[in-house]
Amino acid sequence: MRKNSRHLGYKHHTIRHEKTFREEKRNGRQALFRLLSLSTVYWLFVWLALFLFLQIRGCYHFFYLDQEHLFVYDTSFFLSLMEKPAGLVEYLNAYLTQFFVFPYCGAFIMSVLLTATCMLTAAVIKRIAPHANLFICSLLPAVTCLFTMFDFNYCYSGIIAYLLTLAALYFYFSARSAGCRIAYALTVSMLLFWLAGAVAFLFIVCVFFRELLNRFTQAYGFLLPLLLIVGLAIWGVMSSWAGDYRFLILPDGYYTRRLQPGIVLYFSWICLPVLLLLAFLLRNKPQVKPGRRFVEILVQLALVCGIFVYGMKNYVNLKAEFFKELDYYVRMEQWDKVMERCHGSLTNYLYKCYLNMALAEKGELGDRMFAFDQSGLRGLVLPKNRVTHISVILSDIYFSMGHVALSQQMAFEANVSTPGAGNPRMYKRLIQTNLILGAYPVAEKYIALLEKTRYYKSWATAQRHFLWNDEAVEADPVLGMKRRCLPAENTFAEIRGLDFDLKQIAKQNPAHATTVQYAGAMYLLGKNMLGFKDFIETMYGTEALPVLPKSFQEAVIIFTEQDPDYWERFNVSESIIRRYTEFRQQVLANRQNPSALPNLLHRSFGDTYWYYFMLKKAD
Repeated sequence: MRKNSRHLGYKHHTIRHEKTFREEKRNGRQALFRLLSLSTVYWLFVWLALFLFLQIRGCYHFFYLDQEHLFVYDTSFFLSLMEKPAGLVEYLNAYLTQFFVFPYCGAFIMSVLLTATCMLTAAVIKRIAPHANLFICSLLPAVTCLFTMFDFNYCYSGIIAYLLTLAALYFYFSARSAGCRIAYALTVSMLLFWLAGAVAFLFIVCVFFRELLNRFTQAYGFLLPLLLIVGLAIWGVMSSWAGDYRFLILPDGYYTRRLQPGIVLYFSWICLPVLLLLAFLLRNKPQVKPGRRFVEILVQLALVCGIFVYGMKNYVNLKAEFFKELDYYVRMEQWDKVMERCHGSLTNYLYKCYLNMALAEKGELGDRMFAFDQSGLRGLVLPKNRVTHISVILSDIYFSMGHVALSQQMAFEANVSTPGAGNPRMYKRLIQTNLILGAYPVAEKYIALLEKTRYYKSWATAQRHFLWNDEAVEADPVLGMKRRCLPAENTFAEIRGLDFDLKQIAKQNPAHATTVQYAGAMYLLGKNMLGFKDFIETMYGTEALPVLPKSFQEAVIIFTEQDPDYWERFNVSESIIRRYTEFRQQVLANRQNPSALPNLLHRSFGDTYWYYFMLKKAD
């Protein structure tokens, strides 16, 4: 009987123990699920915040970058990149950038990459200090990357390479013995150097720094992979992979090589070793109470937000975003949007060039140019300097003028100087200009190239209809009109000045209205009254200039103020004559108060050529 009671008591105790174990296991799973749920919600929030910020702040930036990196679905394109350091990240960058042509895609892709950067940073920190609660500070690499992302001279292959470095560091901490870690560092640093470029140096510096902190007496062994990377960099310079060592061991390798980057480019690289040091100092930190943990989170949040606000204010160029917006409208030929955004004072010649191109394309340059802020010839045609975005703008301007040869020259220069494999916008221009010039084999070469892309293939294929088909080219409203602008005899472009070329184009094709408008605007903005007088006396009454636009009529009055008969010759309207009389009276009435005169005249006559000629400086 006792034996049975003992057996029943033991059995009851076992059942109760198993029940308690199952409850603890279930509670543990529930706690893990809660933790994972909180972590998932946190990272989703980080991704959403980054996505919204990038979309609101830089949607036009991503459209602009679409033109910087051409991705070609071709084996030779892949092999050409993989035969040099950083080839893989350049290939991935070009592949991802091709999707920027669509709204929201650029912000989505980059927010995913930046969120992954934050998650891997947090994972690396947790490997070193499991209870440090530095998950807010893990946002700092992404925040510092944001400061360089809006610079179109920075290549996003740098962010992809940074992500690969974090992944390499994460797996580095799995190796237990020093020999395994050295072997891992040697292998991965070589792979990183070839596939991702300069980040191999960042990786090995972080590894060496970590070993110095953790095992100072054994860290000398990790000089081996460091010396390996330095040796590879020396070999890279001697093999002409790069012209300078900084392109192979510093983040300069992910920046336009013709320019010297600012210190902001180094922030994300400095940030990583600093976070590793912080994690090492807090590696033995025990878990703290919820109240203390909340205070730590607030301090980190204040730090990250402060760095973000300071960096966006001091290192991000807001004016460049406006330029990218205008560039998008011009590329899409949304001329009304350009004019709508360019009201008020314009402080940049790029903006003025876009504005005047939009006015010319709308047929309103001669009538409305002085309704907007103007300041000389550089607001009409920029000086050439072989910078990519300047060459792109000039190609568009010359194409609008009808100067096909110069448009083609600038398109070629823009393609050569583009950091990626080429500019799809300029390849389209090269196809157009070669079709216009009848250089069909050259046009076919560029068509075949764009046919290997995803989003320009259909446009390129449609251009095959014009190959060796002069009738089709001449019947096309764009190509045919530009072909009729070609000079009857081959001459050197601009040998006698751009204004002379435009006059010859206007004579050759009087129906091309933008040519005449640009020519007249050049004389007016440059205050070249003798040149303007010769121009209108030559062109007025012809098909190219049957009627003088408003600004042209105002200019006629200036150089023949005492000769009303001359006004009649050019049919200057009575309303413009009356308005000039009012303008002259106001000038005479306030000549004793020269400081107030500009404001007084601007209220009533700020949209006239008289105001520009008298008070604006033609730079």
